[in-house]
Amino acid sequence: MTRILPAAALAVAALALFADDFLLRFLAEILLIGIAVMSLDILIGFGGLMSLGHAALFGGAAYAAAIASRHWGGDLLVMLGTGIAAGMVLAALMGVVILRSGQLFLLILTLLTGQIVWEVAFHWRDVTGGADGLRGLPALSLGPWALADARALFMVAALLALAAFGVARSFVAAPVGRALVGAREQPIRMSALGYSLFAVRFRALLLAGGMAGAAGALFPFVNLYVGPQSVHWTQSAAMVVMLVIGGIGSLWGAFIGCAVYLGIQTYLSAYTDRWQLFVGLVFVLTVLLLPNGIASGLRILRGRLPGRGA
Repeated sequence: MTRILPAAALAVAALALFADDFLLRFLAEILLIGIAVMSLDILIGFGGLMSLGHAALFGGAAYAAAIASRHWGGDLLVMLGTGIAAGMVLAALMGVVILRSGQLFLLILTLLTGQIVWEVAFHWRDVTGGADGLRGLPALSLGPWALADARALFMVAALLALAAFGVARSFVAAPVGRALVGAREQPIRMSALGYSLFAVRFRALLLAGGMAGAAGALFPFVNLYVGPQSVHWTQSAAMVVMLVIGGIGSLWGAFIGCAVYLGIQTYLSAYTDRWQLFVGLVFVLTVLLLPNGIASGLRILRGRLPGRGA
């Protein structure tokens, strides 16, 4: 962590000074979705809890923040609080439904609960805008300072990403994080030792919901729009693909996978409608050549550099 923070801070400062507005908004989007993917990594990579409903936490918080901003304004702290609360509430409701099942049934239940959120977002037109979504939100602000320009939004997203990474890293290193891994590897033994598997997994789901909710709260202000696609199961599947490409269990690999996926989507889609084919090729090559993701490949390469130990 002590090595990552200075390098990350230097990169953020350089980008904030020299990048154009489009690139800054694009990077902010990568950071926010990357936070949601990292929170999914806590569930899948450390808890073994496969989910196809994670976009409901991210997108649901985005809707909550967008709706709240129309009544209370775009104050940053209020939006973050609204998003975190919405994400954790949705995660708690989802946890009550899914965490007493396992494997295939858990996957199906996450899909179903996520689609319930999509049904609400798509059909409750008076509140969510229906298929048109929500636009024309007030500018994000922090007290007297406006945070509407791309540079300010990028800085806020970068600070949130660093904070979320620190929280996630602390969680997985804490006893509850170790217990989560134990519940994945040896659930019967962990139960015999007196651990409540439901309680351990529920805490992880609440944390993941809070992290995804915080990122989702800022997403409408960066993207200038939030629609039902953000809570659809296909967005959850895209997050899983990002996680596999970046590296399951690496945390920071979530941002790499997100950058690869969104980079292909944003830049190749300008030349071809078959950009998803390229995502599929990258996914297959990653699974075949780097089963632990790009992050593990970078870690191996770093270890082989001159002057590095084995």
